[in-house]
Amino acid sequence: MKALIILLAVVLVFSMGCNSSNKGSEDIEGTYVTHFQNEYNITDDTLIVSAVKSSDKTYDVVRQTGFNKIRNGKPLPKEFKKVQWVSSYNTDKQALQETDLGRQISVLPDRHKLKLGASEYTKIK
Repeated sequence: MKALIILLAVVLVFSMGCNSSNKGSEDIEGTYVTHFQNEYNITDDTLIVSAVKSSDKTYDVVRQTGFNKIRNGKPLPKEFKKVQWVSSYNTDKQALQETDLGRQISVLPDRHKLKLGASEYTKIK
């Protein structure tokens, strides 16, 4: 009887470990935003992450950027830029990786954030 209880406990702990690693990759989907400003520009940046194939952890990433260049202390009209790519989720590195240009987005699931380069994006939905 004790052996059965111990076996069930081991199976339960193992299954919880498997579920938590899968949950991290499922929580990646969503919309993430960041804002930054310096003496040369004002930027609003959005990353939209959606699953292409959840079975092989492939995600579509759309980056939409709106920015105002600042010249002589005055903001110029807002410009927009949109870039789209496909990334694979690496569970060991907790990162979305794109192979053509080497983009890597770090996933911070406990904080609901993504990090692309030095920019940190906060999940809004």
